[in-house]
Amino acid sequence: MKAILLIALLAVAATASSVDAYNSMWEAWKVQHKKNYRATEEAMRFGIFIENVKKINRLNAENTDVKFAINKFADLTAYEFKSQQASCGFVEKNRNFIAKHTAPVKSVGALPDAVDWRNKGAVTPVKDQGQCGSCWTFSTTGVLEGFYFINNGKLLSFSEQQIVDCDTDQDEGCNGGWPYLAIQYSAQNGLEQESDYPYTAEDGDCKYNKNKAVKVAGGYQFVTANSTDSLKAALVNGPVSVAIEADQDVFQFYSKGVISTGCGAELDHAVLAVGYQKVGVLEAFIVKNSWGNSWGQDGYVYISTINKLNKNQGACGILAQPVIPTA
Repeated sequence: MKAILLIALLAVAATASSVDAYNSMWEAWKVQHKKNYRATEEAMRFGIFIENVKKINRLNAENTDVKFAINKFADLTAYEFKSQQASCGFVEKNRNFIAKHTAPVKSVGALPDAVDWRNKGAVTPVKDQGQCGSCWTFSTTGVLEGFYFINNGKLLSFSEQQIVDCDTDQDEGCNGGWPYLAIQYSAQNGLEQESDYPYTAEDGDCKYNKNKAVKVAGGYQFVTANSTDSLKAALVNGPVSVAIEADQDVFQFYSKGVISTGCGAELDHAVLAVGYQKVGVLEAFIVKNSWGNSWGQDGYVYISTINKLNKNQGACGILAQPVIPTA
């Protein structure tokens, strides 16, 4: 009911600028997201909220294939959103390094029309990284959870916190890191399950217990970059860790539909591709995010499979650096 009320009030605000309409939306939003502010901060956050509502209305007027809505990030400026949610320190690795560690994926023959590993039991529920730049660990556990399921027939939820706390030679916990390095760490140490090493959304001391760790993969390889067909072929074999640019309005307020514009390829966020399918008339990669299930489509976002975008790096750079575990 609260979500329906907010949608209804958003429609009112699209045609009216009355303080009462915005106040009603604001009060409903605060209740829905359990927000409380000091008196000195309330007016500032309300002002940001109003500007974001106006921005959402403009985005919806300008786009037909993707929709935007008020969500839990509606009281954040664009800078705050980028700092809190899209600051995983994830930037493009040296192309020569990637080429050296790229190998053809296992042959799949003709590509199927659609793949969705959620339907096959290989994907855990959507998780929430909170205000910790640990997206890279969620992308890592997601791809390893899928890999383990495919090879062992059992779905386990692996510990992001273990990676945050213990994989510190080159990665930096809440300040960012690389999925391929985390996959390599897991190959050397194994991973504990979430239930044994729960997530805290902050850096901590390593409490790794090798007796509880599960051997998952032997290493990693990059999937051929800048190729829709290569990423789709990899997805036929299992979920894939991918990097995207997620610091733009299209991600802050994404609700449903297919993103094809509005973000470039300045990679700053790691997520998990779990398949591809038609969404209406558009084909899209199915991408699991780590911002909780209240964001987007139950925690997921659909990103266009069009190859030519961003100089063949794909929508939001999704084709630039796919990586998968190896046995």
